[in-house]
Amino acid sequence: MNKNMVLLIVFCFFTVIVFANPEINPAALNHYNRGMEYYNSNDFDSAIIEFTNAINIFPEYVDAYRERGNSYDNKSDVDKAIENYLLAGKYDEKYLLFAYGYECATEKMQNYEEAITVLTRCIELDINTFIAYCMRGNSYAGMDDYETAIENYDEAIKINPNIFQPYFSRGSMNFELGNFSESIRDYEKAVELCPDFYIAFYMLGILYFLEGNFMKAEEMMLFFRIYSENIIL
Repeated sequence: MNKNMVLLIVFCFFTVIVFANPEINPAALNHYNRGMEYYNSNDFDSAIIEFTNAINIFPEYVDAYRERGNSYDNKSDVDKAIENYLLAGKYDEKYLLFAYGYECATEKMQNYEEAITVLTRCIELDINTFIAYCMRGNSYAGMDDYETAIENYDEAIKINPNIFQPYFSRGSMNFELGNFSESIRDYEKAVELCPDFYIAFYMLGILYFLEGNFMKAEEMMLFFRIYSENIIL
């Protein structure tokens, strides 16, 4: 290979890197970092605002689209989550694969076997692994394989122990398996992290009632009413 050819290959290589990885605007990065702080505090509305600010400054900010999608996922807004994963896919094609696997795992699609196949590939490729484990867990749950679902939620919690969603999901699987003490543990962790997710209080009320702890059951139902009314208002 002659010298000119080597120089051409080097030039092309670095050109691809420059255009594939444009420098992130510092202001956009600040908004993204604040968004992540809100996200890890389970304040997903504030996180979405910050990720949107980052994207407005830097429209090619793949990570901001991904995390805004993850925030919508934790708000159970599946359509907006998919929309953001597809927007991330405009700048990084691997998120198109993830968006497909995610959509297959939703209650609307219920294509659980395909979802498991695609999300497993995403996990192998380290593509949005926290949500990939959560959605693969949901897929196993949709197939009534509760124990494997729990294994996936366990992995999600290892990646990010600060997000309420896998605790709630694992609590629901333990409820289905009759593991009430484990279910209570998970639901209590979910409301500790995100009291606004009032459905967990409702489930705790049911569990404490089933265990004969009527005072605690009444307390949980009171919290359920308080938080649900605050959200509705």
